Amino acid sequence: MLGIERQNYIIRLLEEKKFLRLSELVEQLHASEATIRRDLNTLERKGRLLRVHGGAKLVSKVIHEKGMSEKKNLHLQEKQKIAKLASKYLEDEQKIYLDAGSTVEALIPYLEEKKNIEIVTNGYSHLSHLLGKGIPTYLIAGRVKEKTQSLVGARAVLSLRDFYFDIAFLGANSMNEETFMTPDPEEAIVKEAVVRKANKSYILADSSKWEQEPGIVFARKEDVILITEEEEK
Repeated sequence: MLGIERQNYIIRLLEEKKFLRLSELVEQLHASEATIRRDLNTLERKGRLLRVHGGAKLVSKVIHEKGMSEKKNLHLQEKQKIAKLASKYLEDEQKIYLDAGSTVEALIPYLEEKKNIEIVTNGYSHLSHLLGKGIPTYLIAGRVKEKTQSLVGARAVLSLRDFYFDIAFLGANSMNEETFMTPDPEEAIVKEAVVRKANKSYILADSSKWEQEPGIVFARKEDVILITEEEEK
């Protein structure tokens, strides 16, 4: 079992039981105690669980996640401004990753101006905007998450293994001065994998995301460049 799959399985177990002892995880995952400790440390750093004496417990999800249809109608002017600012980083012959989400979707019209580009995305709602434009487009595999019209989870991460990106554009549900977050662990691991595979990663997020409750960290400020309607950081 891959590390990402093992860690995702740990979260699923915790969602069922809320608390698990280290010995239980060793037995269920057929892994060494040292391996499980490393997994727990990794998951704690990402904000997905809390280490306690003898084991770990789940961190509650505190963000109410809006659906794609609802988000499309929010902060429309801000999204258009963010997309225009982000478009200056588009160049001919780039391999580009587009994250699912309405803010990243606003960038799609600017792609028509570029030559010999290639698009990879986990947002199946983007396809209706990309098809017919003559742009080679790849939709990764993964579990369908209808609420955000995206493909997520360990299978999505595995399907990214053959791709590398010149540039990636990602959304975030919440952010602070140090980190960028999403409430869904299966989305977080996909975003995190994309950041690792991209030469440059940009977070496209309007300023309302500063006001949201914290979620699961998928990137830190040193890993990405933030573009909001107010400024670029």
